[in-house]
Amino acid sequence: MIERVPGIYEITLCDTMNTVNSIQVYLIPGGPGQRSLLIDTGFENRESWETLRDAFLKLSVSCKDLDVFLTHKHHDHTGLAGRLAREGARIFMNPEEDRHPYDCLYYTRSQKALDEQFRVLKTVGVTRERTPKLWEDFMELNRQLRALESARYQGKSYPYEPTASAQIFVCGPYTFEAVPLKGHTFGQMGLFDREHSILFSADQIIDGIVPIVATAYMNEHLLSLYFQSLESFEKTYGGCTVYPAHNGSFDNASPIIDTIKKAYGEKLDRIRHILAFGTKPMTIQEIAFLTYGIRLLPGCGYSSQIYKIKMILTKTFSCLEYLYDMGECSRICRDGILYWSRESGEAMMF
Repeated sequence: MIERVPGIYEITLCDTMNTVNSIQVYLIPGGPGQRSLLIDTGFENRESWETLRDAFLKLSVSCKDLDVFLTHKHHDHTGLAGRLAREGARIFMNPEEDRHPYDCLYYTRSQKALDEQFRVLKTVGVTRERTPKLWEDFMELNRQLRALESARYQGKSYPYEPTASAQIFVCGPYTFEAVPLKGHTFGQMGLFDREHSILFSADQIIDGIVPIVATAYMNEHLLSLYFQSLESFEKTYGGCTVYPAHNGSFDNASPIIDTIKKAYGEKLDRIRHILAFGTKPMTIQEIAFLTYGIRLLPGCGYSSQIYKIKMILTKTFSCLEYLYDMGECSRICRDGILYWSRESGEAMMF
């Protein structure tokens, strides 16, 4: 636990079983008669809980007087939310994080989510008939996750109070405003203290990491919204100290934003090239595998890469949606599958 500025403590929580294996959460003890504030909760494991509990004891923080602000609903940010709620904490989250029953970056144990996954897989071109081995690998992943009590990337339910943009959280000498940070997820939010020039930015901008912008749904416009956020970030938070959930804090976002834009620009150019030289409309799965250099071989299993494939399908979906928003490609839905082309929808030839 490190006191980054007076009264704001950074706590690193770890989980060696996940690809994302560490996260920084932030604890701000309240003054006399005030509630304390915790920003995100880390992973659902014993080590994270014990680390967090020790910090509560050292700083005399009681869960019954604790507000927990969840920036977004990924497993590394919300793993201990349910336990903290049972201990008496109040949980706050943007309800837009629950707008779909299926999320592409975590697993939920429910029949509704499973049924939605089938529809989403069909949308991207993964079906029992078209890609039988890849389809079976996804089904095997579902079976494995259902068999585990605490599954990798699993999202669990917890009670929370809806958070809205501009909602105020006062804790100690700090007055935080909830601010929208769309892109990494549709409902991601951060906390901004204008007086002290501090921003908790969650996964929006991270030094050394290009944040994932991924969707499984049409017309989310996530990548467009993310680029808009990057454009306004420097104007709004240019003089701030930014505390992301991963890697270190920073005072100058410009070079980090430039790196992120370059990475996405290169990915978009690659997809433009694939569409330009395509001889027929292609599914998201076909474009994603070409973009990331994965070959779909008959009878070949992909179970060892299934998490990666799940990510690249939805990242490619976001890029295609962006190009569609910009008028650079066309899409058409046929029998529940989306096909993409540089040609107009009417001219698409199957």
